[in-house]
Amino acid sequence: MNRPLVCAVLGVALLPSVVACTARGGRPAAAASWGAASPRASAPGRAQVVDASRTNLTTSLSTADLPGPTGMYTAAVGRAAATFVWETAAGGFCFGLAATSGGFISTSCVHDPRDVPFSARPALIPLVSTYSFAEVHVIGADRETVRSVTCNGEPLTFRRLPPFMNGRRELYAFDLTEPTAGRVTVTVVRGRATATEHVALMGGSLKHRASCR
Repeated sequence: MNRPLVCAVLGVALLPSVVACTARGGRPAAAASWGAASPRASAPGRAQVVDASRTNLTTSLSTADLPGPTGMYTAAVGRAAATFVWETAAGGFCFGLAATSGGFISTSCVHDPRDVPFSARPALIPLVSTYSFAEVHVIGADRETVRSVTCNGEPLTFRRLPPFMNGRRELYAFDLTEPTAGRVTVTVVRGRATATEHVALMGGSLKHRASCR
């Protein structure tokens, strides 16, 4: 299975990945305010947070990392920050996290599409795991469709994003309000059949953390 891009903020260890995270700013005091905030912005303010965070993020990108024609997709929105994913013009995959102004900006990219190839069989592809204002995960679904994501049998809200790879890879995002141990259960549809897969979370085995089993 492909390893996800992992960029951990606020004291969560940086895990091995196919690409290193790069950051600008990120003073601890500013970052801590994100972690204390609700992971979801209020409806009236959501659009403003997304627009300001996207602008702040875009200005920090190199030419090679800029979004291609389809632009950036919003994976998660907090009170004063948002997480995005996008394809570059050359077919690379990137994700980025930015505050509405100043503060911590973090990006990670896989520039060679062969590092996240389209699967020859139905499979979930973990793409992003990150923690800032929430624990955010982005997964790809190759040759299958996600029906539900659950933690301990309880459904989690997941968002279907526009597809990548010229429409071949479905993209989904979900988040949890705090670092969570264990794994979520993902029910997928493959043609007329259903199957169950799992996505590992970032909390590790720490017993004091929330957990999904």
